[in-house]
Amino acid sequence: MTIKTLHKLTAGLAIAMVFSSCVKDENSYGYEYMPDMYRSPAPEAYVDYGEVRTWKTDTSLTNKQSAKLPPLGTIPFSGNNVDANYSLPYKRLPSKAMIGTHGLTSLEYNDGDYEASVADANPMPLYESNVAKGKVLYDRFCDHCHGEKGAGDGKVANHDAINPPADAFTKPDGQMFYSITYGKGVMGAHKSQLNQKERWQVINYIKSMNGATVMPDPINKTSGGAGNGKKSSIEDDFSADALVSSLTALAQETAEDANHTSEHSLNLDHLVFATGSANLDMAMSQSTLDGLVSFMKATDKNIEFDGYTDNTGDADANLTLSQLRADAVKAYLVGNGIDASRIEAKGYGSANPKADNATEEGRAQNRRTEVKIK
Repeated sequence: MTIKTLHKLTAGLAIAMVFSSCVKDENSYGYEYMPDMYRSPAPEAYVDYGEVRTWKTDTSLTNKQSAKLPPLGTIPFSGNNVDANYSLPYKRLPSKAMIGTHGLTSLEYNDGDYEASVADANPMPLYESNVAKGKVLYDRFCDHCHGEKGAGDGKVANHDAINPPADAFTKPDGQMFYSITYGKGVMGAHKSQLNQKERWQVINYIKSMNGATVMPDPINKTSGGAGNGKKSSIEDDFSADALVSSLTALAQETAEDANHTSEHSLNLDHLVFATGSANLDMAMSQSTLDGLVSFMKATDKNIEFDGYTDNTGDADANLTLSQLRADAVKAYLVGNGIDASRIEAKGYGSANPKADNATEEGRAQNRRTEVKIK
């Protein structure tokens, strides 16, 4: 056999292999090279097994049930109570017009829910970690239209059909969440790209761009560093149940004093912050926080947190710190499912001291957070 003949045979075999590897399916637009690379042989949920198990349709498997859909109202397992709140079904519905214009599949609609969403409170604490995650998501899904600073000047926003308003991010949190979920104007629905937690993270990043104060994340410490000189709740056997009992008694006292003849409040002795910071010491404060959440879930009462500092340092800085500490307690409760509208947080700085600021013991007593039942 000559070299020339060998070359011809080799070329012929190669051509035959190429053509034999290309298959045209009756449902395909053209020939497919290596069909297994196009049609997954693996079992997949919620699909027609007759189409995906092999590149040829198997009529015996067509339309057979591949997996059961979860029962209506089922939510994914989140692993903790905080994230479970973000998995609950969204209570707002799209308008009837949006179902058609935005390709939504909802079988229900409510034309008044966009306006009603103004009242929806943001349940997510404005912590640094949430803002950081929100920025990543914003850069991925929002920046190209709304622009880096939310001014509506993104890279694709100069098109006549894509012109996001410069004031889009001045809307209330609830309305922004609604718009991200179902879309608004030419913006499509993003509920399939962003889960509820991620939508709130984007909104928190937007709030930070608008100048909202971002709080440091709560710290977890096992010992020391208390900002108000209190002992660990472990050391003196303080419990969440004990706090619930105290709060219940406070609520009764407040209710009985119909004429408001005196101020009724409870000092949260076991609520501890890092020195000079609004960072909660979770190891020492967890029982108090758990008790507050339990009380709020067991009653329909409203609550008020009043933050105080000693007189050390700048008065304005102390006023800001006391407000941030009260806000941190509120944020924890909101993050654990308590409606933000039921909680008020106020900072008073070094006002209304309980003891003499001339001594360390007195200053420790003045650094406190009080709670009132409304």
